Amino acid sequence: MVEKKLKKGQAEGKFLAASIIVASVVVGGSIIWLGRSVQNIAGKGNLGGGVVAQQPQRQPQPQPPTPVQREEEEADRIDMSQISLPPPYRIKGNPNAKVTIVEYSDFQCPFCARWARDTLPQILQTYGDKVKIVFKHLPLPFHQFAQKAAEAAECAGKIGGAKAFWAMHDKLFQVGQPQGRLDVASLKQFAKEIGLDEKRFSQCLDTGETAQIVMEDMNESQRLGVRGTPTFFINGTAVRGALPFEAFKQVIDQELQKGG
Repeated sequence: MVEKKLKKGQAEGKFLAASIIVASVVVGGSIIWLGRSVQNIAGKGNLGGGVVAQQPQRQPQPQPPTPVQREEEEADRIDMSQISLPPPYRIKGNPNAKVTIVEYSDFQCPFCARWARDTLPQILQTYGDKVKIVFKHLPLPFHQFAQKAAEAAECAGKIGGAKAFWAMHDKLFQVGQPQGRLDVASLKQFAKEIGLDEKRFSQCLDTGETAQIVMEDMNESQRLGVRGTPTFFINGTAVRGALPFEAFKQVIDQELQKGG
C-alpha cells in the first residue's frame, strides 16, 4: 500500500511539473507576442510623436531579432521647389528677398507662440527686406483647437488679405494661445476686434470653407517629413524648434553670404 501511494505521488509530481512547463511556454509566448505587438505599434509614429511603451523582458529562449520598421530621419536640407507657394496673404516681408523662411506652425503650440512673440520680430527688425516669411499650417492632431484656429486665420486672409491674416496670426499667438482662448466663440471675437465682417467670417468658419487649404499644408508637411512644430526651412536648411534669435541669425547670415 505504501509503495502504491509512493508511485502515485511520483506520477502526480511529474504531471504537475509538466503542467508548469506547459504554462511557462504559453505565458512566455504571450509575452513575446505582446512585445512584438508593442514594438509594431511603437514603429507607427505620428506627427505629434507619441508615448512608446516599454517592452516586457523576453524569456531566455534564443530568438532571432524581430526587424522593426524605422522611420526615415528628418532631412537637414530640402529643395525649396518641394514647397508650394501659399496664398499671397501668408507671405510677410519682401517677396523678392534673398532669404526665404518657411514656417510649419500650430496656433495651439506654446513653442510656436513663443517664437512668434519673441524671435520673429527680431528677425524682421534685423533683416528688413532681406528676408521673406512664409507661413504654413500644421495643426497637430492632439491639439483640440488647432484646426479651427488655422481655418480662422485662413478665413481672415481670404476676407481681408495679408493685413487681416497677420492681425489674426498675432491675436491667436499673443492672446488666444497663452490665455487658452481658441474656441470658436473666441475666434469670432478676434475677427470682430481686427475689423472683419462678422457675418462673412462666421459663415467661412462654420462651413469649413478653408479646411481644404489647411489640409494641403498638412499633406505637404508629411511629404517633407516634418514631425513637429515649429519647423522651419531657411532657403532649404532645416531649423527645428523655437530656437532663440541667434540660431536663426547664424543660418540667415550664412545664406546671405552665399548670395541667398
